[in-house]
Amino acid sequence: MADNAKDGEVDTSAAEAFEKYLVPTIFGPWSEAMIDHAGTQEGHRLLDVGCGSGAAARYAAKTVGASGMVSAIDFNAGMISYARTLDPSGHIDWHQGDVTDMPYDDNAFDVIVGNQLLQFLPEKEKGLAEMKRVLAKSGRLALTVYCAPHRNPAHAAVANALENHGIDSKGVVHPFSYGDPVVLGDLFQEAGFKDVSVVRKQMDSYFPSAENFIECLAAGGPSSRHALEQLDDTGLRELKAEVTAALAEFVDADKGLRVITAANMALARA
Repeated sequence: MADNAKDGEVDTSAAEAFEKYLVPTIFGPWSEAMIDHAGTQEGHRLLDVGCGSGAAARYAAKTVGASGMVSAIDFNAGMISYARTLDPSGHIDWHQGDVTDMPYDDNAFDVIVGNQLLQFLPEKEKGLAEMKRVLAKSGRLALTVYCAPHRNPAHAAVANALENHGIDSKGVVHPFSYGDPVVLGDLFQEAGFKDVSVVRKQMDSYFPSAENFIECLAAGGPSSRHALEQLDDTGLRELKAEVTAALAEFVDADKGLRVITAANMALARA
């Protein structure tokens, strides 16, 4: 997701949309589960890598309390700029930068977490090596990575509908492109981490309808919005109808559309 600058100001509109539409429903709950899975406690020094608009970092700040500290880093300037506005008291140390070359001292953190980051890193080994460098001895690293598309049926339905309309669905499926738990575990071990475990977790989120789910992806989805923007009004209506039919079995009369997200949660020690 690119940031556009005007008169020296960073465009934060994409970050605001992400926070509004997808953090409460999907990314916020996953971030909290990841923080808890890492065994985060009061007093810990925690780093959130690929922090986005800061959902995990904000939850972690409450968990570690005044005796702990939280830092967060993201390559996207718009995300960091907007994240700072959600932390008016300045409890979190925000950095715009590259996860493969971070501005932190060796052994600086007790816990490092990253929600849906690893699959987007072109140099995964380098990124993990850098995380290991800044992680204290016996510190814990917890990363979540989406499972394959077939375990995430709502997103898969949108991707299939895009392909039916002749539009490359890579933006929708790429977040689900690194879903093999064995490959993930091996990568951690090759990076020198110990006590590696990978568990698959599933969460259910609810949207009013399939149409609303697509609208949320189009507004706030960092990877999917570009693909959906290629549809004209007619094409978007047709796609919404196609996805609605494909996901009919996941509709609850009271709760709306059940959106299943499944991810591998990897945990390891330095």
